[in-house]
Amino acid sequence: MIKIIIEFIKKILGIKGITEESKEEIKIYEKKEFMTQYELEFYNKIKELESKYKIVPQINLATIIKKANKGYINELFKNIDFAIFSNDYKKILLLIEVNDNTHNQNKRKDRDLKVKKICGDAKIKLITFYTKYPNEKNYVIKRIEEEIEKTSF
Repeated sequence: MIKIIIEFIKKILGIKGITEESKEEIKIYEKKEFMTQYELEFYNKIKELESKYKIVPQINLATIIKKANKGYINELFKNIDFAIFSNDYKKILLLIEVNDNTHNQNKRKDRDLKVKKICGDAKIKLITFYTKYPNEKNYVIKRIEEEIEKTSF
């Protein structure tokens, strides 16, 4: 099976024979940035909240939500931009999505609706910030703290 895959890759890349140099040309995986530039800027706005809470960027739903039945859990393999936990990590307080214009695409809209439903079913508050607005630091922090206060009991 591996030989078939290598032959297929060679054909696609136009490689005649596999040499040590050509092995380097066949890349299946590449490193990517942990956060987008905007997500990093957003994190820098909210990181002062880390004196009260734990902020975890790029958290996978499957890390914090389990499915009640034994069915497929593929829908849980979606990342949320930020999760805010209590300082001891025992309670998830809030999830945050930062949406840019790619979220206007139908595929992303469907994904966002599914994520919202999953979070609602799990009784985890999800809020969204949109990159088309200024999202000034004071506004962002105030909104996050107000949402945490609403969900805390």
